[in-house]
Amino acid sequence: MRLIDYYNYIATAAYILMGVAAVFLYFRGKKSDKEGLGDGAARIIFLLIMVVAAVIRLYKLGEIPLGLQQDEASIGYDAYTLATYGIDRNGYHWPIYPITWGCGGGSPLLIYLNVISISLFGPSIRNLRMIPAVCGILTVALFYAVIRIVMEGRRFRNEMALLGAAFLAVCPWHVILSRWSLDCNIMPFNLMLAFWLFMLGVRKNSTLFYCLSSAAFALCMYSYGAATIVIPILLLLMCVYGLKIKALTWKKVISAAVTFIVVFLPLLVFYAINYLGLPEIVTEHFCFNKFTAARTGEAFIALDGSFFATMLGNLKSMLLAVTVGDSGHTLAHFYPGYASLFEFTFPVTFLGLIICIKHAVTGKRGTEQLSLQYRMGLMLFISAVIGTAVLDIVILPDINRLVMLFIPFIFFFVLGAGFILEQARVMFVAVASILLIGALSFSKDYFTDYSTYALSIYMPGYGDAIAKAYEIAGDDRQIRSTYEGLSSPFMLALYYTNYDPYKFYQTVEYKDPYAEFRIAKSFGNFIFELPDDVTDEKYASDVFVVASSELELFGDLSGYNADDYGGYFVVYR
Repeated sequence: MRLIDYYNYIATAAYILMGVAAVFLYFRGKKSDKEGLGDGAARIIFLLIMVVAAVIRLYKLGEIPLGLQQDEASIGYDAYTLATYGIDRNGYHWPIYPITWGCGGGSPLLIYLNVISISLFGPSIRNLRMIPAVCGILTVALFYAVIRIVMEGRRFRNEMALLGAAFLAVCPWHVILSRWSLDCNIMPFNLMLAFWLFMLGVRKNSTLFYCLSSAAFALCMYSYGAATIVIPILLLLMCVYGLKIKALTWKKVISAAVTFIVVFLPLLVFYAINYLGLPEIVTEHFCFNKFTAARTGEAFIALDGSFFATMLGNLKSMLLAVTVGDSGHTLAHFYPGYASLFEFTFPVTFLGLIICIKHAVTGKRGTEQLSLQYRMGLMLFISAVIGTAVLDIVILPDINRLVMLFIPFIFFFVLGAGFILEQARVMFVAVASILLIGALSFSKDYFTDYSTYALSIYMPGYGDAIAKAYEIAGDDRQIRSTYEGLSSPFMLALYYTNYDPYKFYQTVEYKDPYAEFRIAKSFGNFIFELPDDVTDEKYASDVFVVASSELELFGDLSGYNADDYGGYFVVYR
């Protein structure tokens, strides 16, 4: 076992003991009588946390993780073609929803944000990852602001808000998510922006802020497909709860609903065209185009005799994701030894979850009547969990589809730690210190070893090799690429070569043009398959990209150049 594995056992035991001790002290009537942290000191500590959040998300952003994942390349290439040519890789002018792989797989908001980034700074891996990184930093600030509004009037408001910001700043799930470019990776920012605006609406009793938050929730629908289930459930629960406790009025609910529909309308038209059989709307200025395949079997569980067993398995996977981690999750979102929220935090988290549900349902803490502002804040996080749980019942388990689950569980951790703080400050310091040690260990391992763990995900070396092959071959000589250790290498070839999208969509040949994810077997002078005999004279002018394990196919390499790009070679005569 690694050192972190031993630490996880010790830290988990410590958190259990402190949680039990806090409950014991609560029933004994023992509470800390010390004053909370002042606002001035809180501001200084918050700025330090933001510096840490920025450094850990921006340091060597283009190099760690090393390489490029195929969905990153897909988002980056469509952003490049739209910024440069005004069309996506399928030939559509400014589509409302680029269909990318054919069934989607790259939601529009991140693609269009990258259009702006590329237009300003040019294409590069670092720039491609800059949007999620900056959004990740801002999410820390928004989470801090949301906790401060929810906890307004509480004695230890500053301590709890700072702990929440610090946890998110160093959280394994959120750090990993912020450092590569998948469409769902900006969802935490969009969600916290909507939460912050909503809580401002509650605090100010402002229809304007409710409408602004509704617009932000609607933007979530453009961020990631999972939002189409989670966000409507969340908003429905919030409306019912807010009306019940008289924090909302029908006028505010209707105004916000109209705002949501207006912002969501273009996407609603896109869905109507795709799922109601309406014709495409294709112009030179914008397009409402159709998917080439429905994304069902790849994402949704089958409605057959195994449904209930699968559903229970999915819920188990969700529970593991917020506790000790599920090793079945991809390394693109999960680092063994650290889980998503550290493996040792769940005892305090579930203490906070119990407190959150109790306060939201009863509206009381002991004999104290809780404020509507506090209760609405609690319900926001609970509703996000309920919406995600419903989603988890019907989809195949995947940690990125649970992207709206983790910040609520960090909030529950904050509530649990706040309960401990109310009983004994020294135990709260211990909670924060144990978390800090875990964060230092994670940061060291991430920046030294993560790229090695994730070799199969980011395919380092191949992109540079295929770009060099195209530089040598131009459009005249055939380029033949391996599939060894690769996923969708055609996508990396498009991104790294800045390939002309007109030439691509006019020449591409897919393995199955109606598959849920269309994979090209060739386009232009690229072929993603090696011949049986690479030394045959009919391939003498071809340029090959092969894995190091395939060099032996060329014999002793006499008469060949073999340029090494870190595991992949460009071989040519």
